[in-house]
Amino acid sequence: MKTDVVIDPESTPQHQAPTWWDASRTQGLDSFGAPVKITIDGKEFEAPAGASVLNAIIAAGVYVPHLCTHPDLPPACRRGEGGGCNLCAVETSLRPGKVTHACKIDVAEGMSIRTESPLIRIGRQSALAKILANHPHVCLTCPERSVCNREECSYGHPQEARCCEQFSNCELRKVADFVGIRDNTPVYQTIGLPTITSDPLFNRDYNLCIDCRRCITVCNDIRGVGCLELKSVDTPQGPRTYVGTIADTLLDSGCKFCRSCVAVCPTGALSDRTLDPSQREAATAPCQSACPVGIDVPRYVQLAAEGKYSEAAAVVREKLPFPAILGHACYAMCETACLRGHLDDPLSIRSLKRIAEENDTGLWRQYSKQLPPTGKRVAIVGAGPAGLTAAWYLSKKGHAVTIFDAHPSGGGTARYGIPSYRVPAEVVEREVAEVEKLGVSFEFGKRIENFDPLFAAGFDAAFIAIGCQGGDRLGVPGDDLPGVVDSPTYLGAVAMGHVNAPSGRIETGKKVAVIGGGNVAADSARSSTRFGAAVDIIYRRTKQEMPIHAHELEGCIEEGVNVRYQLAPKRIEPGTGGFRLAITYARMELGAPDASGRRRPVDTGEEITEGVDLIIAAIGQHTQQFVGFGVQTDAKGRIVVREDSLMTSRPAVYAGGDCVLGPSSLIESVAHGRVAATAIDLQLGGDGNIEEKLLPDDWQTSPYLGADPDFNRRQKVYPIMLTPAERGNFDEIERSYSDGDARAEAARCLKCNLTATISSAVKTPAS
Repeated sequence: MKTDVVIDPESTPQHQAPTWWDASRTQGLDSFGAPVKITIDGKEFEAPAGASVLNAIIAAGVYVPHLCTHPDLPPACRRGEGGGCNLCAVETSLRPGKVTHACKIDVAEGMSIRTESPLIRIGRQSALAKILANHPHVCLTCPERSVCNREECSYGHPQEARCCEQFSNCELRKVADFVGIRDNTPVYQTIGLPTITSDPLFNRDYNLCIDCRRCITVCNDIRGVGCLELKSVDTPQGPRTYVGTIADTLLDSGCKFCRSCVAVCPTGALSDRTLDPSQREAATAPCQSACPVGIDVPRYVQLAAEGKYSEAAAVVREKLPFPAILGHACYAMCETACLRGHLDDPLSIRSLKRIAEENDTGLWRQYSKQLPPTGKRVAIVGAGPAGLTAAWYLSKKGHAVTIFDAHPSGGGTARYGIPSYRVPAEVVEREVAEVEKLGVSFEFGKRIENFDPLFAAGFDAAFIAIGCQGGDRLGVPGDDLPGVVDSPTYLGAVAMGHVNAPSGRIETGKKVAVIGGGNVAADSARSSTRFGAAVDIIYRRTKQEMPIHAHELEGCIEEGVNVRYQLAPKRIEPGTGGFRLAITYARMELGAPDASGRRRPVDTGEEITEGVDLIIAAIGQHTQQFVGFGVQTDAKGRIVVREDSLMTSRPAVYAGGDCVLGPSSLIESVAHGRVAATAIDLQLGGDGNIEEKLLPDDWQTSPYLGADPDFNRRQKVYPIMLTPAERGNFDEIERSYSDGDARAEAARCLKCNLTATISSAVKTPAS
């Protein structure tokens, strides 16, 4: 049988990728000759002249054990420094009856190659024995290896000889299972090479290094960073060679922490302590994994580093219709996950999204498609992030969409729950207008409480996205007195100009108490200061238990909010001495942990009574339900849905966002809007595919990073903020980056997404 080896890297499966492709990236395909005919285990193949025998065997789908070669790297044994695993033993017609290492010779016309024989097996086992003499290996033969906890050993082996944390992903283990360990393999002798756990992100255990040199190849040859070198130490068994850093630490060696060395390491010599070993291949870009809508964060950040803001905005818009709103107010799970945070400070990913949108020339528009009308109609109740997102994608799929909202304009929480000093109203209006451009109809000031009339009017499906507009009461005597409001009511009044206004129903007075310790409490408190009130935030636990984001708490303090801990409201009464209300607090202390894991506040019996003019309850929110919806809800009033489709208990009715999740984030609501759009489109006869490609040039991160000894010490560049003295009104307090600052901040990216381009090592038949 004759089979042609596929040379094109795009059509070659990753697990069979021939390494001559990698050489072609730097040398050009012209460095190889015309295809030659070869025979592998009696079957005919073709491979380009100049390719190694090992490459040809791998491309043919035949397994030959090897550790110094990787599908995406040139063979380490060809670096001219000696070494090599010598496991890829074969026999060829050039040297009949003798073992040849497949990585060290090139294919030739008419060559016959044999990959299995008793002589080959002996050669491989001999090579493996030499490797294992310098590597702990009782784990490879232990009958309890699959259940080893690394803490106790039933056979009394010392800790340094037992399974390492990479055991389930260890390539050496898989090779040993395939080759077989001979009985006279030398016992591993501990020599105490350095084990370094003090560097950022990575651990290095040189005792587990098998000198395969993959790490030095990827760092020095592929990435061009050059922070690794060969080390040698004399041992009773002879010289021991391993790969170490050129300086004492990774930082001093100029490491860029791209994780490529960890990705190619076949043992536990290099490990990323930020990841569970089982995530070694899965979580290659933690920022993207953390984003609820899966934005390709590394791609747009790295485009921003080159000043390609329109291209960056296009990447963002492939998953997110509202980059301006989220560029101002997203709580940025991606930043929490950013690996740079383990080195110094995470990237300002949210702010980079904002500058990309603000400098967008509309490149994405020419690739954004809208299908012809389908004749199907969808009613969406709620013009917040979830509803607007669903409308965006359903309209692009050709369905006629009408959004109903009780407010006078669109935006939902982004407009009526987040103060304009964080998200200006014009930003929200601009993005709502983009939805309207698609032909989506809006009916504002219209509260929908029953779906029956909508379905009777010809709507084919409905999506509930009404958020959590109901504020929880304090649950103490007097919490229904005039002057006690919940946070959604207060923030909505702020947005509509109904606070301290002739037409308003809420007066801050001179003293405001905000009860709660979350981000909504911060929004309420900081808004109140802008009306000239003295403001207290009252929280029943200590600062350490506060759920508020650190930058929000810092903003409160900068703007003069008095944050008071271990107090809880006990009762509210009409005020005296010029105050409208009198609130009595109980002094609290921390007791045993509650169900949340935080220590439960316990009343000490001490009371404090103070005069206030306005009390804002920011202790929780709930969904306001309408019987006419006819959908199932849970004990907390949240709408019950199927997780995969967000379908409710009522046919053709879906729900998403805060009315399902409870109080959450803007980006999580957007994610629900995407899920709902997919499910509704499927119900209406579409294919459910809402994915878009808005950056057509397939721009990707350059695999060559280059050397830069200062890279890992670059300080975070923060956006410019108004000083506290400049924050007397609702003008936006955060300014966008300058071009230079944006590029500098984006250039701090570790480019850990490059590990996603490193394919898994060739699997053995046993695996």
